[in-house]
Amino acid sequence: MVTMLVDRLLLLLRIKNNDSGGYPRVTTLTDFVPDGVLFEVSNGVEAHRIEDFGGEEAFTRQILEQVQPGRTLLDIGACVGLVTVHAAKLGADVYAFEPDPYYRSRLKKNLRLNELDQVTVVPWAVSDTAGEAELFTDGAGGNSPSLRKVGERGREVVQTDTIDDALKRGEIRAPDLVKIDIEGAEILALRGMQGLLRSTQAPRVIFMEVHPQFLGNFGSSPDEVMELVQSFGYRTVQMVESHDQIHCIFVKGA
Repeated sequence: MVTMLVDRLLLLLRIKNNDSGGYPRVTTLTDFVPDGVLFEVSNGVEAHRIEDFGGEEAFTRQILEQVQPGRTLLDIGACVGLVTVHAAKLGADVYAFEPDPYYRSRLKKNLRLNELDQVTVVPWAVSDTAGEAELFTDGAGGNSPSLRKVGERGREVVQTDTIDDALKRGEIRAPDLVKIDIEGAEILALRGMQGLLRSTQAPRVIFMEVHPQFLGNFGSSPDEVMELVQSFGYRTVQMVESHDQIHCIFVKGA
């Protein structure tokens, strides 16, 4: 409670600085939620991720248009919470998976700023096995973290687990929507949720950023990702190339 009050006081002090370009600042986004959503921006990379939607405004809008109050979203690779916070403001129950400690701290700050309590922040990396892995990271001001090394980066040992096992333990609920953005490890996440995807509780829609340049590091390919999702009765309704990624939307059933 004290932390939340401090954050609100800081907001009052900073809100007038939104146009100054200085950091840190609190910015209000009204593009997806008319009442506005608050985010703290602490560096230029965060400004791009939040205020410019990471260059992915259209895909973000498509995700949020499918959010329904009272339904559950799994945000796998939640980062600083652009999708999580908006979805929660729209009334969804959200499980936000973010193993990077730097991004997770920024995510929690943004949740406190918006006084959201229907979000469960999950600290482990979604994968195909339970255990430990090295997460390569540049911190909250750098490139997105990855379970495979790309260039010279810092590293953190993180826990891994599967969606199927978390469901069996009752730690999460079966979702209506799933969003996946984990830098090539999407193939691991899919392998670890096969039970969910073939069940009667399978998510209605899957939104996925497929990373062709990183999938090879996991012994996979975009074709394998597409074929695996489709094998569970999903049809591909969108495949749009965006920079080095492919924005995919899969819908269950005919």
